[in-house]
Amino acid sequence: MNKPVNLIPPVVKSVRVARAQADAFRLYTEGLGQWWPLKTHSIGGEKAKTAVMEPRKGGRLYEVWHDGSINPYGEVLVWDPPHRVVHSWHVGHPPNESSEVELRFVAISSRETRVELEHRNWESMSGDKAAEARERYNNGWVTVFIKSFGNFAGIAEG
Repeated sequence: MNKPVNLIPPVVKSVRVARAQADAFRLYTEGLGQWWPLKTHSIGGEKAKTAVMEPRKGGRLYEVWHDGSINPYGEVLVWDPPHRVVHSWHVGHPPNESSEVELRFVAISSRETRVELEHRNWESMSGDKAAEARERYNNGWVTVFIKSFGNFAGIAEG
């Protein structure tokens, strides 16, 4: 069986943070609820209490509302601490229209890490939804990944 061709380019972002590789990995994954900007990027808006990534392959990504409701974001597909995590992503879409997010944590020094994000597989969405979603996330990851995570983790100089 042939691998599907990605016709829509991935969203690619990176940020350098003043954290050791393992610390940056832990903060992004297990600490998701500490830095994720729920007020501006959530399913539930005011209802949202926290965001969670279960730290293992097969773990869930989800939003928890104040009433205890669980609202899925995706599932961890690859768990390779402190180097890499890959997860599906279907916020606002059915699970069969999941895109995929890969994060790579590259040690620059013992106290600095480059975190690289690639959001891909837009073709799982039907019609014009794929290109529209890709464009929204191209802008959205600047707020979520660069500004929120980067600032929380400590954007490094240079």
